[in-house]
Amino acid sequence: MIYPRLVKMFYANLETSTTCIAKSYVLGTPISITPDLVAEILEIPNEGITNFHDIGRTEALGICLEQPNVNPLLNVTSSHLPIASRIILLLVTNTFLPKEGSHTLPSERDLKFVACVKNGTLINLPYFIVNHILSRPNHTPYPMLLSRIISFVLASLNIDFPDDEQSIKHSHKQLVNKTGLRHCGIVFEDGEWVKMRGRGREQAREQVDVRAGDDDDDEEDGP
Repeated sequence: MIYPRLVKMFYANLETSTTCIAKSYVLGTPISITPDLVAEILEIPNEGITNFHDIGRTEALGICLEQPNVNPLLNVTSSHLPIASRIILLLVTNTFLPKEGSHTLPSERDLKFVACVKNGTLINLPYFIVNHILSRPNHTPYPMLLSRIISFVLASLNIDFPDDEQSIKHSHKQLVNKTGLRHCGIVFEDGEWVKMRGRGREQAREQVDVRAGDDDDDEEDGP
């Protein structure tokens, strides 16, 4: 379940922090979110790199574009990327570090994130999630994760939800939203993911772990 009002309440009361701990209040109850808690809720490791200082922009571009020599001044859009890089970028900008606005113009951080995923560098996702929460984005990312944490904390303190609390039942999830893929020029055809190029289609050069299901125009929620 997702509790939109409680999630908005969490962000409205979010305290400024110099550490990787997101502190807020919901229904008068203190809520503290740490990377350890996120890792426990999502059942993922709380280990790996916590910044991208060791990978330069040019190196990241080369990995994302799968080219040994790239122009470091190139302004990359999602249309420049191979299909695997596009799908990872879609996951980064929609799920891991969700953002509003155009997803076709990746930031330097987005490109470095994609590059680390492709070269097998372990990323401390719980750490990045908490820091993204603390960045006070203009939207309210991770509604499902925050709803689970808030529910857990309130239940542990025997605090009942208000009778009129609105909840949204989460819809069936796909690993990657097909509408988002279409926006990136990727379609599922004849059992394979292929990239649109002009009037033709280029077959995906590698197998990508993407689940094909019924077309679903619902946007994916964060973790």
